Amino acid sequence: MKIAMFTETFFPQVNGVVTSVAAFTEELVNQGHDVEVFTAADRNEDYAFDAAPVHEYKSVTFRPYPQYRMALFPVAANKVVKQGGFDVVHTHGPFSMGWAGVYCAKRNHLPLVSTFHTPVSDYVPYLFGKHKRLVYLGKKAAWSYCRSHYHYYNKLIVPSRVIKQLLEEEGVDRPIDVIRTGINLDRLDRIADSASVREKYGIDGDFILHAGRLSHEKNVDTIIEAMPRMLEDFPELKLVVTSGGPAKDSLERQAKELGLAESVVFTGYIPWSEWDDIIRLCAEAEVFVIASEAETQGMVIYEAMSRGTPAVGADYLAVPETIKDGENGLLFKLYDSDELAQRVTEVLSDKELRARLSKGARRTAEENTIQRWTEKLAGLYGAL
Repeated sequence: MKIAMFTETFFPQVNGVVTSVAAFTEELVNQGHDVEVFTAADRNEDYAFDAAPVHEYKSVTFRPYPQYRMALFPVAANKVVKQGGFDVVHTHGPFSMGWAGVYCAKRNHLPLVSTFHTPVSDYVPYLFGKHKRLVYLGKKAAWSYCRSHYHYYNKLIVPSRVIKQLLEEEGVDRPIDVIRTGINLDRLDRIADSASVREKYGIDGDFILHAGRLSHEKNVDTIIEAMPRMLEDFPELKLVVTSGGPAKDSLERQAKELGLAESVVFTGYIPWSEWDDIIRLCAEAEVFVIASEAETQGMVIYEAMSRGTPAVGADYLAVPETIKDGENGLLFKLYDSDELAQRVTEVLSDKELRARLSKGARRTAEENTIQRWTEKLAGLYGAL
């Protein structure tokens, strides 16, 4: 089977969508399928993706969210699709590359599927800021837009049950399957755990870790707010925050204002070429912490769990589908920095609890491999 993957974002950017597209592409190829990727060009950084051909189309920066690029009229992709002998078109976003995928599928009479990675409504505040009325109307318009876009698809894929429920509640009237993005456990196990990553990023002693894009909906400010209470019991504890994003400056200011300049380590942007460092940090961390209100799956939780690292996460949206309270991690109420501090302190204080959660974390990772979920995806393609 030959699949055309249309994605709004791809390497050298590093985010959940890119990780998902790359993981499925690599494993589909491993399982004997042909895949080609169509995406917006980003000339700011060189990269190599050897698993499949990548077709890039001229793009511009999306000003409200500078880490994101929009392809300009990528309908030229139709020539490649027309001549390529593709069997299915699979899109990963409802914007320019998504519409290009719709166009190519319809023009060439191909089955069309899409993975719904992130609610578009989550990004409306980047357009309207604190104007509550405009944000409200913008979110309504965003869901109307999604209903219009996804109307053209034969099948939608979501990474969690809660997102399937959300789409149904918002009136997206298409067949929906839950297919998670698994992890390549074999690859992760080959990454040498190295304490040298501590020296590289200036980390000494025990630390908890947040890894992921620093956008406002990730609520990293809640984790920083919880740090003074954790430091009461563990004065030498560090919080390590990876990556960059639109919230980075405000988070750095918050840490300084709370007198946490020595306790919060910002690694800065970690490029794809150094992605193994994130896995090494996961292995070295005592606890992985996620406070996000916008997780449709949270692949990085699986990655941390693959190292046997317990997770403490917000009991919201898709996070509790991955973090099972008391089995592989602990949950706290969204935005509640006091409860977050309490749950992290529980793990750090109780060696037996940490050992049990660590075993559960590794077991969760082993149950969610990319090989397993790719087989399900290929079966979905074949049934179209």
